Amino acid sequence: MRKQHLVVIVVTILIFMPVARIIAHPGESAQPKEVHTTPTTHPLVKIPTSNSQVGTHHNKTHYEKPMVLVHDVTPYYFSELREIIDVLDEYNYSNSTILFVIPVFDTAHYGDRWSLMRHPEFVKYLHELQKRGYRIELHGYAHTYHEFNCSYELASEKLDNATSMMSALGFGNMSLFLPPAWAINNESLRAILEHNLTLVMTDYMIFPNGSRVRIVNREYTWYINESQVPDRLRVALHDYIRASEEGVPFYLSIHPGVVNYGGGLEFLREFLREVETLRKS
Repeated sequence: MRKQHLVVIVVTILIFMPVARIIAHPGESAQPKEVHTTPTTHPLVKIPTSNSQVGTHHNKTHYEKPMVLVHDVTPYYFSELREIIDVLDEYNYSNSTILFVIPVFDTAHYGDRWSLMRHPEFVKYLHELQKRGYRIELHGYAHTYHEFNCSYELASEKLDNATSMMSALGFGNMSLFLPPAWAINNESLRAILEHNLTLVMTDYMIFPNGSRVRIVNREYTWYINESQVPDRLRVALHDYIRASEEGVPFYLSIHPGVVNYGGGLEFLREFLREVETLRKS
């Protein structure tokens, strides 16, 4: 009889454990789900064609061309962007670069001075780059401080304004969103996904259906001088090789103005050269 009573208690605990977990952590069910099917269908997430196993001689690491993410694309950095494009063109990176555009740069300080609408020559340049394979995507609306750490309503309004302006300028069908300073919250995230935009962060991407996939997205050129290039290059190549061995997409983030300082462009040129050497080996 005592054994039967014990069995009843154990069964009861097992039944109510999931319920207790949900009550204790009510937000868990809202977290993005980890999936393994999405990467094969998304244009930015490429799966290596051959498996890599560290320490074996039968499988060779497949080195995908890294994706370069250029933040803060705005008329404010027109000349700096041209310098960056010159380096990327040296290594034929037009089809492996995403230009994240700010429709109206820093309205808090400049009003609409740097609005794309006021700079047709810059818009024309972006269209020329797009025709050559460079991808145009969205980097906020005005890029003010923590712009998308806001309410759902305000985030939706900013996204409506941003996508409408981009569409009017000939850049329709935005599909990627990189939040300024990586700052978002649950409400703005919901607005982003409801606009059918895929969110790009430092360690993962979140798709409009709420699923996510792991990435490695790093920046090494935040106002570095020439003497720092070798050390930064070693770190970047280590990160790239490890990501390649694990089959994780590797993205290199750069900022106009920042990468143009000191040894930034030298790092970019050397990194792309070393990557090409690895890919040909």
